[in-house]
Amino acid sequence: MTRTKERIYSTFGGENSTNSEAVIPVEEVLPNPFTIPRSVFMDMIDPKNLELLAEKGGLPTIARLLFCNLEKGLNPDDKSPSFSDRQTMYGSNVVPAIPSKSFFRLMWEAFQDKTLIMLSIASVVSLAIGIYQDVSETDPTKPKVGWIEGFAILVAVVIVVLVNSVNDYQKEKQFRKLNAKKEDREVKVLRNGKNEMVSVFDVVVGDICILEPGEVPCADGIIIDAHNLSCDESGATGESDAIKKSHEKDPFILSGTKVLEGVGKMLVIAVGPYSYNGKTLMSLQVEPSETPLEMKLDHLAESIAKLGAAAAVLMFFTLLIKYLVVASINGEYPIPVDKAIARITSILIQAITVVVVAVPEGLPMAVTLALAFATTRMLKDNNLVRVLSACETMGNATTICSDKTGTLTENKMTVVQGEVAGFWFDNDFKIKEMVSSIPSHIINILIEGISVNSSAFESTDTKTGQTVATGSKTEVALLNFIKKLGADFNKIRNSAEI
Repeated sequence: MTRTKERIYSTFGGENSTNSEAVIPVEEVLPNPFTIPRSVFMDMIDPKNLELLAEKGGLPTIARLLFCNLEKGLNPDDKSPSFSDRQTMYGSNVVPAIPSKSFFRLMWEAFQDKTLIMLSIASVVSLAIGIYQDVSETDPTKPKVGWIEGFAILVAVVIVVLVNSVNDYQKEKQFRKLNAKKEDREVKVLRNGKNEMVSVFDVVVGDICILEPGEVPCADGIIIDAHNLSCDESGATGESDAIKKSHEKDPFILSGTKVLEGVGKMLVIAVGPYSYNGKTLMSLQVEPSETPLEMKLDHLAESIAKLGAAAAVLMFFTLLIKYLVVASINGEYPIPVDKAIARITSILIQAITVVVVAVPEGLPMAVTLALAFATTRMLKDNNLVRVLSACETMGNATTICSDKTGTLTENKMTVVQGEVAGFWFDNDFKIKEMVSSIPSHIINILIEGISVNSSAFESTDTKTGQTVATGSKTEVALLNFIKKLGADFNKIRNSAEI
């Protein structure tokens, strides 16, 4: 497809347009039939910009530029533009992962432990001196075993590095597999006039996604139509109040948020690393910092290294001065060169022995094996999932409550007190007592009204296996209220004629 420079400029307001980001080089649009760059959609979403949406002609114009039929959605059989053209221009709905580290890099990083470095230096010096002693030994009856101590320490260092690197490699491999499984889910989209369930990785710009209570949008979008639609954007804005969606005030749907109530449809305008949630995830892809345990071990190793080195240096010079003084008192000057070298070498070996003995070469190995064993046991006992779920719940509760009261709460709304037909209640006991104190037809009207006039529902949490309620917090609280009255709102909904 060919396109002139004048047509490109006219699409975004002329060659002298002040919107410099809207005018993109010709070579960027020639391979694709699209005339609106992804940077415009990114600016439209973060921050939410109604003026930019109106400037680009609103929803109908954007849908036309994305070759999307708002009534039927995309047609997978269309060749121009194809889904690959959309992915080429606007990206795929996949957040690139951090490149995995090679096994040799993990070995190098494991070797950066200060304890291992100090042990390696001491072992090399000890090995060199031991080999020198064995070579210079003239008595054939004495065994040449001076190299054994240094070599044994080197072997211990190699084993520690290998165990550390193998453990890190397996851990990284398992986490990548877990993350890939966690991110892969199916969402409902409108294609060729039919609702289809597709993988989130197959969603492209121009798709029409169906929004329902409990749905977590996998991409950024603009609402096409909505009925009583509200979203929880606390993860993005920190505000726990539900955000009502409408064409006039807030037509934008942010990826990673959660639909609390209502239904609707949205036109996808940003996916993958170019979406709101994708940019957040990309910014979090940094090298992990040291854990508190690693910091304490480094501090311990550094302290041992300083004390051991200081003691070794002090011992070396003390023994050297003692040797020279004793030799002077005994009148042994001038000392033969070979005898002096042998004595100084012996003193150096004693000093290095202090360092080797001071540094526990089993410490890195013990810590590595203890962590690997503990992690394996947690995985076998299925406790790791519970711990992560608990941490995630506590983290969410802390985030929400810090905006409100500064205290840790359960982040769950409940019916605390109220009055029904003159009966006042302010605890669970009185709620149950209300059933026998109020005429049954009033209780039935109350239960039926709450059950039918609600879009909240119950589902099973895949992490914990527990039944959880999804939807508006107020509706969830009311549904739990009538459950205390002994009602089953699912049966009432299924049997009710609306």
